[in-house]
Amino acid sequence: MTSGDAEERIDEVIADLHQVLLASSRRLRSRAATDAVSVAQFAVLAYLRREGEATPGRLAEFERVSPPVMTRMIGRLEADGLIARRQDTQDRRQILLALTESGREVVAEGRRARSTWLRERISHLSTDELEALDESVRTLRSVLLESPSGTPTSSPLDGGPEGSGPSPDGAAAR
Repeated sequence: MTSGDAEERIDEVIADLHQVLLASSRRLRSRAATDAVSVAQFAVLAYLRREGEATPGRLAEFERVSPPVMTRMIGRLEADGLIARRQDTQDRRQILLALTESGREVVAEGRRARSTWLRERISHLSTDELEALDESVRTLRSVLLESPSGTPTSSPLDGGPEGSGPSPDGAAAR
């Protein structure tokens, strides 16, 4: 394979990978949404499940929405009893948000729905296909989620190595 052929092949793989990651992320996110919460609301709940607490500004940054949009979303989640707010003891000007027990239940339900969907999608694979998929997932993890030194990378926007990309618990690198 010539250098030009290799570059062309890399471009094809990138285009295919982008399409697959985007579509799978959307499908996984939609599986977590319920009658109780939207896709975006679920992403906020899943983020709080991973992180414990966050400020409204941090949630807006994570979801890539304006603070007023996040304020409305927080209001709905709080009114539904899925999150609770408290004043930050270190900086009394800040409000911290955390999941309630009901919020944790919604996240768990979303995780189950995602896992069920994934299981349905791959349960028909042959042993060889399942092995190939497993190897591909390991390669993707290595290429996309680890630094060149082999250590997991983390971004505040993706929730770290476990939250990057489509994941059963709700966050997605979008």
